[in-house]
Amino acid sequence: MGKTGKIDVAHPHDSLVRNVLVDTKLVADLLRNHLEPELVSTLDLDSLKRDAGDTVSPSLSKLEGDLRYSARFKKSEGELKLILLLEHQSRPDRFMAFRMLGYIYAAYQQMFPSLKKGERFPYPLAVVLHHGESPWKKIPPMRELIDMTPGVDGDILGVPIRLIDAAAMSADELRGHPMVCALMDSLQSASTDRLSERLTDILGRLGNVREKAKRNAWSLVLANYYTAVQGKTPESVDILFQALKALHGIREAEKMTATIADEWKAEGRAEGRAEGRAEGKAEGKAEGKAEGKAEGKAEGKVESVITVLESRFNDIPPVFQKKLRNIRDDRLIEKMLKLAATCQSLKEFQKAL
Repeated sequence: MGKTGKIDVAHPHDSLVRNVLVDTKLVADLLRNHLEPELVSTLDLDSLKRDAGDTVSPSLSKLEGDLRYSARFKKSEGELKLILLLEHQSRPDRFMAFRMLGYIYAAYQQMFPSLKKGERFPYPLAVVLHHGESPWKKIPPMRELIDMTPGVDGDILGVPIRLIDAAAMSADELRGHPMVCALMDSLQSASTDRLSERLTDILGRLGNVREKAKRNAWSLVLANYYTAVQGKTPESVDILFQALKALHGIREAEKMTATIADEWKAEGRAEGRAEGRAEGKAEGKAEGKAEGKAEGKAEGKVESVITVLESRFNDIPPVFQKKLRNIRDDRLIEKMLKLAATCQSLKEFQKAL
């Protein structure tokens, strides 16, 4: 997470999830409070770690697809590992089980070259974090997506997917770490167009975070998410300031809004430079063509001046020719051309210049 918790405006929900769930302690808290207790009791969530890379598949965008972690089971002979694939969804997807199979296959494909003789792949645990206008009633298993032959067992493709559905919970039903609750509350409030209404309460959840540095950092993440979703209008900025003031007090709120404003300015400058470069390149190309034509025309006239002088006064010193060729003023060149044809000597021509 960056100093100001930068949020990608094009993908604010995915960006918020990644900013928060880069912290494995928060991931463990999410699982501990929202998966079935029987499963949680088998997991060593203290061993949870983020796997290298943003996604299991190189073809997936950094802001589309899964988050991948690894951990161990508590009771096992030897070291029984698992891989956790955490997918964020803002709307139900009938083919979620199929997509998860693709993620699992891609993860196993990455592991395959380093798999030792007799070693098995880790157990896959697929979890979907959903928010939306209404609850996601059910993730269809693969057997419901395949034209099954009667009597044939379809469990060969059966990957159980755990669903954590913020849309099925009220704000009061959210439980666990304050930032995990704030994450789910923010996503769900944005899905139901209540983010501005809920912002003070969402940020207020962080009042239970004792460590000031983390409280401030997470506040900035949520603040940037809010403006990415609601826009940087005077009204939204005022709502944000009031929510920050309620949690941190007026001085800290002023510092935070100043920090956010500085980042907006930096983003604006970067965007402006990029646009300026693109526009300048296009304009420069057009101007270059025009300038090239003008320069070519001027150079041609200068050569005519030199030719006339040479025909009248024989050899023209190279230094003087170079001086003439450096002239770009069209009016002066026209004057030179007339003078070259009428002057009585090269000395008179040079003096006139």
